[in-house]
Amino acid sequence: MVEETFSWANIGGGGNQTARISQLLETIPVLMRDNKMELQANIANLRMELQSQISDIHSTIGDLKAEVRTMNQNFILDSRKVLSGSYDDRSVSTFLSLEELEIEPQVRPVDEDDDPLMVAEEIVIVQDGFTAPVPDDVEESDPLEDMTDEDIAAEILGRVEKYISENGVLMNFSMKKKGIVPKDFVLSKKVKELMKASVKLEDSPIRLYKLDKMRGMYHMSGDVDPQSLYDEAFN
Repeated sequence: MVEETFSWANIGGGGNQTARISQLLETIPVLMRDNKMELQANIANLRMELQSQISDIHSTIGDLKAEVRTMNQNFILDSRKVLSGSYDDRSVSTFLSLEELEIEPQVRPVDEDDDPLMVAEEIVIVQDGFTAPVPDDVEESDPLEDMTDEDIAAEILGRVEKYISENGVLMNFSMKKKGIVPKDFVLSKKVKELMKASVKLEDSPIRLYKLDKMRGMYHMSGDVDPQSLYDEAFN
């Protein structure tokens, strides 16, 4: 058996190993830099994703609030419908609005001027008992056929002026009963507009005093207090 002898010449002879260690030490800063950059990129991506998730959460919360508000409003409306006398569980409009049914509500046409001209029939109120009084006879009137709208308006207003000069006042719903307008005659919209405009003229001999949306009273233009005339004539 041969024994190995120690030699001071072998000390410091590992040059290759020292070079590898030096190379590893040089790569450490590069690796640390790369890891730092990758970590920063991952943090930025996480931040963007977190912000996106937060925005989605806020949007969802807003949608939920709006839905809850709508449900509360619908509950209140449904409660009112159920408690009202017009509730009908067989009608689709009870549960769905016209908007939900995609139906546009029809707008009732309204004249620009609400001054009343004529009411079809006079309402008779029965004070006592169950039998209404016998209606007054309808006076015959001259026909208004084969006339222009302007002539019809002028003729009717002339008859009104003659009547109130003798009787004081005339209610708009009494024109047919008093024989001023034929019973079966229907005033056109043009005639009504002409009459409305005529009684408002400064030199018009008659005026129309508006009691409400349906009732009006014709009187002479010189009358200062038409309400007193009405009270004296009908109260």
